Formats: sequence, structure tokens, C-alpha cells
Amino acid sequence: MMRLLAVLAVLAALGRPAVAQTLPDHALFDSVLAQYLHDGLVDYAGLAANRVVFDRYLEQLGHTSPSALNLVSRDARLAFWINAYNACAMRLVIDHYPIERRGGIAGLANRVVGVPANSIRQIPDTWDRAFCYIAQRDRSLDGIEHGVIRLMGDPRIHFAVNCASRSCPVLAAQAYRASRINEQLDDAVRRFVASPLHFRLDEGDPPVLHVNKVLDWYKDDFGDTADIITFLRRYLPAAEARLLDPDHVRVEFLEYDWTLNDTAVFGTEG
Repeated sequence: MMRLLAVLAVLAALGRPAVAQTLPDHALFDSVLAQYLHDGLVDYAGLAANRVVFDRYLEQLGHTSPSALNLVSRDARLAFWINAYNACAMRLVIDHYPIERRGGIAGLANRVVGVPANSIRQIPDTWDRAFCYIAQRDRSLDGIEHGVIRLMGDPRIHFAVNCASRSCPVLAAQAYRASRINEQLDDAVRRFVASPLHFRLDEGDPPVLHVNKVLDWYKDDFGDTADIITFLRRYLPAAEARLLDPDHVRVEFLEYDWTLNDTAVFGTEG
């Protein structure tokens, strides 16, 4: 009987999903960011020329079992998918680097709306091409963002995912992790409101808030304009928070700069 119980215990252990072995720890992404991210800008030329570690990280994301993801915490899933989006956006850029202006009707349309020649938007089917193998399926950037991340119901993700553009909230210097996800997402919002590129509050009567257009595009994830203001106030110093009264502030959304967030364009000072 004891021998039978021991055999059954071994079989049961073998049958358990090896979650810890199938989920990446994101250490490889940390090393990529440490080497190629400078003041929120990416050295795409350097990464494109030396992408072995980066591709190994993408392989880890690709081999991750969907069933393993379903068994971990919501925070672990959120960290996984934010990292996946950011890594896939970087991969799209280096797969086409250096980016050149598109020709034809698509190129003409980009010129009309002022898309820069080196923008990620010059890449055909930027958002809906299923080019990135994640969790054992080819995914698009829109599929990851709208089909997975936004469904988790945390508006702070809009300060964490990076679309490889100057006006996009910047990449964090470290990969997101379940153990620190709330702290990291709060830090992402604080970086956003601390940057005049994304957030500027002019005193007056009424005060005028100039804010990144991302908050206009995704206002449904926050609520109405008053809800956006209420959300942002939590991350401001007291003096600015008092000025940002939902009933007494005018909101203007900044023009979005689609220039590639590339150190070759802006140097190493973001």
C-alpha cells in the first residue's frame, strides 16, 4: 500500500503543469532594456545589429503555454502581456530598421496627416499584422492591447505600453513583474505627469491642462473628462492637484508626435 501511494504521488506531481518552468522571468528583457534603452529612447540600430538576447526573450514569450498563463495570478498575466506588447513593438521596428517612408496611396495618406518618414506607422499594417509569436500564437499589437491587456480593466496600462513613438508614454527601464506591478504602474503614471512632453498645467482662470492625446483616444477606459482629471490628481503634488479641479479646468489634448523614439534621432537625452 505504501509503495502504491508513493507511485500515485509521483504520477500526480508529473501531471501538474510546470508553471514556474513555462513562464519567463523577464530577466532577458531587463538585460535588453539596460543595454539599449537610454532616457526613454531606444538604440534601435544597436539592437538590430545585436538581437540574439532579445530574440531569445521573444522565444520565451512565444513558448509560454496559454494554460500556464491561465493558472497564474492576474498580476502575473498583466506583467506578461505588457512586456509582450513592448517587446513586440520593438521587434516590429528592428525588423524594418531603418524605417523609410512608404510609397503609394498609403504613403500619401501618411504625408497628409503628417506622419514622419521614420515612424512605426510607415510599416504596413502596423497594428493589425499578426507578426509576433506570443503564448503559442501569432499576435498583432492591436490584438495584444485591445484583445488582452485592456480587458483586464486597469487604465494605468496606457502609461506602460509603448508604441515606439516620441509621444507614447516612455518605456520603463525594467520589465514589469507580478510582485511589483502596482508600484510599477503607479511609477509609469508619475513619469507621465512629470514630463512636459505629455502633461502641462497652465495657471489661469480657468487653468488649462495640456495632456497627451492618448487620454482622449482611450477616454472610455477612464470615464469622461472629469474622471480623467480625478485619476491624474492622485499622482500630482498637492499644489497642482488643487488647480486640477474637474469643475474648473479646460482640457486640451496635445498633438501626437509619431516620430520614432530612437536615440539616432533624439540622442540619448529624452
